[in-house]
Amino acid sequence: MPLSPVSIPPGVVKLATPLQTKGRYWDANLVRWRSGKLLPVGGWQRITQTPLASPVRAMFPWTGTDGGAYCAIGCENKLYILDGSTYTDVTPLDFVGADVGATGAYGTYNYGYTYYGDDTDGTYPRPPTQSFLPTFSWTIDNWGGDILAVASSDGRLLHWGVGEDYAHPVDEAEIISAERVANVVTVTTAHHHGITPGNDVTISGNTESTFNGTWTVVSVPTEETFTFSDAGPDATGTGGIVSIFDIPTNNRGVVVTPERHCVLIGADGNNRRVAWSSSEDYTDWDFASTTNTAGYLDLDTQNKIVMAAPVREGTLIFTEDEAWLMRYIGLPYIYSIERIGFGCGLVAPRAFATSAGRCYWMGRESFWMYDGGTVRPMPCTVGSYVFEDLDPTTAQLWTHGSENNIFPEAWFWYPSQGSEYPNRYVVYSYAEDWWSVGEMTRTAACGAGVFQYPFASGPQNYIYEHESGWTDAGVPITTSRYAESGSLNIQNGNTISHVRQAITDSGYGYDSTQLTFFSAFTPEGTETTSGPYTPRSNGYTDMRVTGRDFRVKIAATEDAEWSIGEMRLEMTAGGGR
Repeated sequence: MPLSPVSIPPGVVKLATPLQTKGRYWDANLVRWRSGKLLPVGGWQRITQTPLASPVRAMFPWTGTDGGAYCAIGCENKLYILDGSTYTDVTPLDFVGADVGATGAYGTYNYGYTYYGDDTDGTYPRPPTQSFLPTFSWTIDNWGGDILAVASSDGRLLHWGVGEDYAHPVDEAEIISAERVANVVTVTTAHHHGITPGNDVTISGNTESTFNGTWTVVSVPTEETFTFSDAGPDATGTGGIVSIFDIPTNNRGVVVTPERHCVLIGADGNNRRVAWSSSEDYTDWDFASTTNTAGYLDLDTQNKIVMAAPVREGTLIFTEDEAWLMRYIGLPYIYSIERIGFGCGLVAPRAFATSAGRCYWMGRESFWMYDGGTVRPMPCTVGSYVFEDLDPTTAQLWTHGSENNIFPEAWFWYPSQGSEYPNRYVVYSYAEDWWSVGEMTRTAACGAGVFQYPFASGPQNYIYEHESGWTDAGVPITTSRYAESGSLNIQNGNTISHVRQAITDSGYGYDSTQLTFFSAFTPEGTETTSGPYTPRSNGYTDMRVTGRDFRVKIAATEDAEWSIGEMRLEMTAGGGR
């Protein structure tokens, strides 16, 4: 009996029922498609041995000044630097975390928790709830071999360089020593101070009282020293702080442009302001100067700025409901910002992925794409399922996205109904234009590039190397990798069919997968499950399945590489009744 081909196109089409999803895959988990073949998604291996102190919310890999590969890890209450398999706590002093000072509002906690009006002075604060907490995010970017970072809860522009003990606010630096020789004071700081000649600085708390005051910097011999002129006898002092004027505080986020401007969004607590430093100097924010290139623009919008992302033509600025494009236009205005999208805001601050100058993101009711100056909605074959599955509260806080970079895919993790963590994912292949879904709990992720593999963090606050091996950190995955079809509608459902044999087109061992069939005699009839069936070594799978309508589930039986192409079935007609 000849084998009849059954070709199922790549990707998942998640309609209400498998019956409605004719001739397509209806459900999947931990699989992908490449050149039309079904493949397993790679496994993940734990690279940190002890958990971090709080949930990870952002990851940023970069190459340091020493040529080493590092990853900055922004948690709710900490900032870490991952170097190999070890991480270092570089949380700045007096850091304000995601839940510091957060209290609930009237009606946001259990009835009777406290008396009406009793907490107006803070004596009886209500505990915060997920629905009341403001959205929290880290933004991190590299300034050459160093990094700049902003946590939305803390608001300060932070700097960290390789070898420094902790990330420090850009507007101040600890003083180790200050020495006056021949009317020149040389100040040595505990870390990279970021000061440039001509900056006005204020010194306070030094043991040599004559050094305390405001000075104009004359020279910067090293990253940890600077000088200013001060007539007086030779003297030495220790300790204190040097502060730099006019660094915006209470910021929402930071991004570095190709023109080497440090850009702060929501600068100085203004929810509509985008401000940038002078070129090549992230400490110079003197907007009144006629000799630098620092400046700012306030968006003409009713919405708050929530995030920024680099794209080919500039910087994409997201408000709660809009997309704006920030472009470099040169002197005298430096940058322009144009609104390019309405009703396309992010579902959560980190719910986007960038690749090759493009940006893909998850909105509140649909997916969107920026490509070459325009914003457009993305047709999504799993969209109705995903957006009905979102938890209405936590999805707006913790949904996040990342490029994969080993495969041309954008991944989004989101909390499903009732979940506190992003426990499910939706993935889009922008090279082959298919969508898929699955289950995986991840709180943050970043793509491969600086490192060989993508990184992601789990709910226990461990860091994992993805697309590495085939197991879940040593735990088998096997049949949790699967693709399940909708109605295959063999013989158009007109006659009863008997399926006796199947062969799958595989470039690897046939024993790495198994087949399960679901059959029914009427469109709304009860399905009968047959299998799972394991292929013989020659590729043929023997079975006995009878029905008018069929579905098939392909599942892995081992944690290894495999692929499935076109499937062929041997069928015989069994009549029309």
